[in-house]
Amino acid sequence: MRHFKQVFIIGIVVVVALTVLAACDGKDDSEKSFVPGPKVCTHGDSIAMAARFTGNFEYFLAVTDSLAEAGELSPIRADGYRGVAYFQMGQMDKCIEYFRRVVSIENPPAEDFWEYVHAGTNLVIILTTDRDYDNAMHTALQLIDKLKDVNSPECAGELQTLYLCLGDTQMMLERHKDAAQSYDEAYKWVLQTPNDSTCRPLAACIETLENIAVSHLNHHMDEAGVWVDRMDSLVTLYEQQPKVIEKEVKALRALVTLHRARVLQQRGQETEAARYYADYTQTDYGKSLEGRIDGCEYLMSARRYDEAADIYTNLDQFIRDWGYEYDLETIGHNLLPKLRANYLSGRRDSALHVAMQIAEVYDTALVRQKRSESAELATIYDTQGKERQILEQRAKNRLVTTISIAASLMALLVLAFAVYAFSQWRVSRKRNRVLVDQITEALEYKKKYKELKQQTHPQPLPEMEGSANTQDGITNDKQVEEVTTPLTPREGQGGGSSVIISDMTPLTDEQLFLCLRDLIENEQLYLKPDFGRQTLIEHTGLSKERIGAAFAQGSDRISLPAYVRELRLDYAVRLMNDQPEIAVELVSQASGFSSADTFTRNFRAKYGMTPTTYKQTLNNE
Repeated sequence: MRHFKQVFIIGIVVVVALTVLAACDGKDDSEKSFVPGPKVCTHGDSIAMAARFTGNFEYFLAVTDSLAEAGELSPIRADGYRGVAYFQMGQMDKCIEYFRRVVSIENPPAEDFWEYVHAGTNLVIILTTDRDYDNAMHTALQLIDKLKDVNSPECAGELQTLYLCLGDTQMMLERHKDAAQSYDEAYKWVLQTPNDSTCRPLAACIETLENIAVSHLNHHMDEAGVWVDRMDSLVTLYEQQPKVIEKEVKALRALVTLHRARVLQQRGQETEAARYYADYTQTDYGKSLEGRIDGCEYLMSARRYDEAADIYTNLDQFIRDWGYEYDLETIGHNLLPKLRANYLSGRRDSALHVAMQIAEVYDTALVRQKRSESAELATIYDTQGKERQILEQRAKNRLVTTISIAASLMALLVLAFAVYAFSQWRVSRKRNRVLVDQITEALEYKKKYKELKQQTHPQPLPEMEGSANTQDGITNDKQVEEVTTPLTPREGQGGGSSVIISDMTPLTDEQLFLCLRDLIENEQLYLKPDFGRQTLIEHTGLSKERIGAAFAQGSDRISLPAYVRELRLDYAVRLMNDQPEIAVELVSQASGFSSADTFTRNFRAKYGMTPTTYKQTLNNE
């Protein structure tokens, strides 16, 4: 009997043990099915990426659809590429829709896991930028939950971005304690991010720390100094890497100096703060338009209003160049400081002009901002009905107050705006005439300078195969002919033919830059709408790195896109001068711009008027 009991007990123990082992094995198998492998680039990915790097994102979208239909791309990869395409085309609603389709998949396949996470991280960034805090936080936490048990070097980069966005969202909602925890998590993953020979992961980590430091500075928090120190440490590490971009290193070091100035100013150490700011203004980045705008935060806190007002005169150009919209955040972070700087410096007319600008864009910005903010906050932070009602009421009160202030401001500025508009109309015609004369004079000067330079110091291109150069390296000015349709590419420029520059090895970067410059101008490659670095590669046979080095060393004041844009604008002005009746759309096509809107935007940025106004002023002579 005793033996039977022992056998029975042992049998029960064995059954329980087997049951537990079976359960453990099942759990392991379940977990293993979601363990991602390394990133794998499929044949379909290679084709899609080649289409993406053409810069034609409608073509990229069509290729992605074809590959998905043929089974070369999985649904996750295809929708991720579609989201990128729509983002590049500015169709944010469709971009968000496709990224959400990826994130909505409950259990992504292991082979598509990193594409799933990357699409979700992009979605979090976009939602945070759009102030859609509820969905941004929900998506970030969903992705963090899927990544927390994954042991892979790929995790660190994604997690630092997710925790950064999570902290930014919490900071904007004044959940400072939660934000501090999220930022600390981001920093933990920054320290675990592996670097590589490109140093891009390290640069991304520095950007993460700078965003956190700026967030603390903007909220006047004492912890800002800690984050600036951490950023400083990573920048120092970045400077010691063997292959770094010198311009980027200098810009990062300049930003550290600026942030230190702001930290010291907040601490009341004004003399030390002024010294750091003075050092910042002597850097290349501090002298740039972006750098000077960034420095206005310090100038305003230091009550140096005259200096800030002078810099803010270029604010509209800065906003246009960077493609920003006049939403409530832009008004709060840029236009209102500009208004205060002009008012406090005694420039009342300028302050009135900025106030009218705020009144003009406020309604549009307010419409963008109406997202049922109260429901967002309640969904994120409240589960109790009473507290939800309190938050909703507070949000409604804020909205009513904002609308009341806007209405009052509009009423006060109507009369002033009318007077200002009348005076602007009177001076605009005179101003436009002066601008047209200056543009024409500058264009003639460029033409004469080029002719004189070719006569005194001719520098012919190296020997080329298949080139369509004009003789003696002189561009034929007769090509600006009557235009009724978009100009066709010149013989030898496109259609798959290449111009191979022979034996470029002995040339220095500066010499190669001059050769490439002459090739672009003499062959009029800049008139091709899709012209870019890839075009030069096709025409010369040089590598992307060789061409990039040539432009980096040969021209320290202008990039390849900016240089091509200058050539196109000069060509457009000559065309309108020779043919005053030509339509702006045809000028845009003939000059190589992708659209009339792009042409108009770049023309206005350079010359201070639209092409239509330029033509009208010419015809009214």
